Amino acid sequence: MNVLVTGGTGNLGRHAVMLLRQSGHRARIFSRQPRGHVDAVQGDLRTGAGLARAVAGMDAIVHAASATREPWRGRAVDVRGTRRLLAMAHEANIRHFLYVSIVGIDGVGYPYYRTKLAAEAEVRKDIVPWSILRATQFHDFVELLLRGFARMRGLIAVPYAWQLQPVDVNEVARRVVDVVLGEPGGLLPDFGGPEIRDMKSLAQSWLSMRKDERRMIDLRLPLKFSRQIAEGHLTSPEHKDGHVTFEQHLAQKYAL
Repeated sequence: MNVLVTGGTGNLGRHAVMLLRQSGHRARIFSRQPRGHVDAVQGDLRTGAGLARAVAGMDAIVHAASATREPWRGRAVDVRGTRRLLAMAHEANIRHFLYVSIVGIDGVGYPYYRTKLAAEAEVRKDIVPWSILRATQFHDFVELLLRGFARMRGLIAVPYAWQLQPVDVNEVARRVVDVVLGEPGGLLPDFGGPEIRDMKSLAQSWLSMRKDERRMIDLRLPLKFSRQIAEGHLTSPEHKDGHVTFEQHLAQKYAL
């Protein structure tokens, strides 16, 4: 099968590309910066540049691109860009459009999550046959959060009560590949990590594995979305599909 992967140089996208190619399928990368990659098209969802060339000759699309690091571009990339990609997919007779989203975003009032919901709504318009796969937070993303909370010297301030369900990106990529090679299934069951953890315990594990002795304090955020995360809205207790725990991820990454 010929599969276009938007965001094919990103964390999830590059793993999906590798797995597709290893299993004998063609995986074309669509990225703003694809330099050094084979079978890649340079383009931009925000402007539509390169999209027609990217979808030509493809059978399916994994849509993993998102303006996660540039939230001010979110509507232009995630919503209007997805709408534009779907229109191109329709013209190219794409048989399966897989959108990768986030577990629980309809229960947390965070601006980026509202943008993802709006993108999901575009996919649900049935312009092309579709699936939506929601996953919980990647281990690497949890570490990104922790590094952000640890910006002060000798101190890490984290919202102790936040509930997260970290998952290994390789395991999500394998699920993505299985889904896109199959038949469109609409909104699919969530894909979650093996454990639900509070942010305090995740921070303790992270500090311990890194041999970081900085002091930890509770960051109390008087915001609605923070309370919703603490209530577990970003978790999926009935879907503990992954096997790699956060400790196992840390041990593999930081083991000497």
